[in-house]
Amino acid sequence: MIFIKKHFLFLLFLLGLIFRLSIIFYDYSWDVNNHMVWAKDFIVRGPQNFYETQSSNVFANLTPNYPPLAIFIFVLMKLLNPLIHNAYWWLNLHISIIPSNLIFFLEKTVFLAALMKLPAILADLGIALLVYVFAKKIVPRNIKTQIICVSLILFNPAFIYNSALWGQIDSIPIFFVMLSVYYLLYTKQNIISSILFTLALLIKPTVLIFLPVYIFLFIQKFGIKKSILNLFVVNIIFYLFFLPFTLSPYKTYLDKILGAQSLPYVTNGAFNFWVLITSMKGIKDVASFLFEIPYKYFGYLIVGSINIFVILQLIKSKKITEDFFMALFLTAFGAFLFLTKMHERYSLLPLVFLLIYSFKKNKFISWFIFLSIISFINHYHNWAVPRIEFIMKIIDNMPFIYIISSLNVLVFIYLSGSFFLSILSRRRALTIK
Repeated sequence: MIFIKKHFLFLLFLLGLIFRLSIIFYDYSWDVNNHMVWAKDFIVRGPQNFYETQSSNVFANLTPNYPPLAIFIFVLMKLLNPLIHNAYWWLNLHISIIPSNLIFFLEKTVFLAALMKLPAILADLGIALLVYVFAKKIVPRNIKTQIICVSLILFNPAFIYNSALWGQIDSIPIFFVMLSVYYLLYTKQNIISSILFTLALLIKPTVLIFLPVYIFLFIQKFGIKKSILNLFVVNIIFYLFFLPFTLSPYKTYLDKILGAQSLPYVTNGAFNFWVLITSMKGIKDVASFLFEIPYKYFGYLIVGSINIFVILQLIKSKKITEDFFMALFLTAFGAFLFLTKMHERYSLLPLVFLLIYSFKKNKFISWFIFLSIISFINHYHNWAVPRIEFIMKIIDNMPFIYIISSLNVLVFIYLSGSFFLSILSRRRALTIK
């Protein structure tokens, strides 16, 4: 008992890792096939014309559509595969008790697919660790809150399903954004913060949804001159990562990565606002919605308005560091709900920032749990592994999807209102004083 009490946090992380590793071989999604093929093509063909050349095996995309740093991660896992195989073969030859038949398992595609999941699994643990680091900063004496919030990441079904079973990599850019935010808020190392955010963009462009609020606070804290200097530095880093692939990094990022990131529909399985409008009928987002204006432009308008609203609240805020986490949550959750072409997995992006906001306002932990459950249901609905028929009969029907999507929108409205009223009440209290 003394050992458990002394090393409780370590044991939590170990248990979270073991649980993820226990399901890593069960199955993997179609997307992991892409990751494996892109890694193979990079090794065989090299980086030149990588984004313009059709993949050697086509699963969902004709050409690669992930940024360079993600490709490098896949390549690293691919190169690790033969190293593990050779190391095990050497052990098998020199240690008689090592089972020989396992060598055949190491040669199977499912083993390589499992390796492709490892970076996201490690990022899950990294996110939990950063939650602990933030908690130590914000509520240093509240050990109970620290442990609960770390556990809510380590054993969160949405995060586990996304990384360890499905094989998505959304946790990795989330980790880098969190680390970037830490350096932005709690250090003077502004260049490190901006570099970390750039690395997140070089893994998945989905983190662009955090950019307006991040830029606002960056300029407010460090000023225009340092912001321009940082812009120069991160542009060099961005260019260097693309240099092996192309001399036109921004065009490639816009056309081959950002433009090809999702299927072209109003919603790509996300339980969001657009489900209430289109009923998941597979309508393309360039189709006319109202006044002959395409769906996607309405999405831009709504999300742009949300960003303006949130930034205005931050300008009024007297506790900007605390409110910054809710600002990040609202802009990311708003993007998930109102931008077109959203996938279910993008519902993970806002969650950690709501959790951090709840450190001092514990009532918001229940909203984090609620939205995590909805995110998991959304994940499972779109990739039901293992498929449990009686659950699918409940969740795979439009009335249920309408209810869940409506709840998402209502929670967003409620939390936005709560954010506004919280800042307003603080300002009024200061005025009275």
